Amino acid sequence: MLDIDLAFPHSYDVQEVGELPGTGKFAAPLIFFPEPKTRPEHDGLWLKVKMAGGAAWIGVFAYGYQSPPALTRVISSPDPDRLCVVAKGSAYFVRAGEPKDWIQIPVFPVIDVRPLPEDNLLVFSDFVKLAAFGSRGVAWQSPRVCWDELKITGVNRETIEGTGYDPVNSRESRFVVEVKTGKSLLPAPTSSEGKPLW
Repeated sequence: MLDIDLAFPHSYDVQEVGELPGTGKFAAPLIFFPEPKTRPEHDGLWLKVKMAGGAAWIGVFAYGYQSPPALTRVISSPDPDRLCVVAKGSAYFVRAGEPKDWIQIPVFPVIDVRPLPEDNLLVFSDFVKLAAFGSRGVAWQSPRVCWDELKITGVNRETIEGTGYDPVNSRESRFVVEVKTGKSLLPAPTSSEGKPLW
C-alpha cells in the first residue's frame, strides 16, 4: 500500500490509481513526469490529484531506482499548493492546480524523506548527503556526511543525526547536521593517516 503523508496543510487530495478504466481512457487529463522518451508510458507511479475546487488530473511519475532502499511515497509540502511525489527514488514537486509547473528534486536516489512541519522543511537523503526543501525550493544541501549507507536515526528542532558506513576504517560512522543550515556539526571522517576524506 502506498504511503501518503499529508502532515503539511494542503489544498488537494491525492490517491493511487489502482487500475485503468475499462475504456482505457480517464475522464481527467493524463500527465507524465517527465514526458516518456525512452521508457514505456505506463512505467511509473500513477496518482489521481484533485484540487479542493474540484478539478482533477492523473499523473504518471517515472520510477528512478529499481532496487531497495529507494523510496516510494507521497508527501504534502511546505507549499500548500504543491505535492511531493517520490517514485522509487525519483522525487518531484508539482503544483497541484498547475501540474505543468513541476521540478525534479536533485537528490537521487531518495532513500528517506522527513517532513519537519515546525521548520517548514522536507529533508531528503540519498546514500551520502541530505538536502532540505522549503516553500521557495532548495533551503540547503549538506556536504557529504558519509561514504555510503546513510541512515537518519533522529531528528529534533536543532539537528538531524544518523549513521553511515566508513569502508576506510571498516566501521559505522556518525553524522550530525544543523536543521536550519545543513551544516555538518562533526568533522569529516579521516584516513588512516589522519587526513580528511572530503
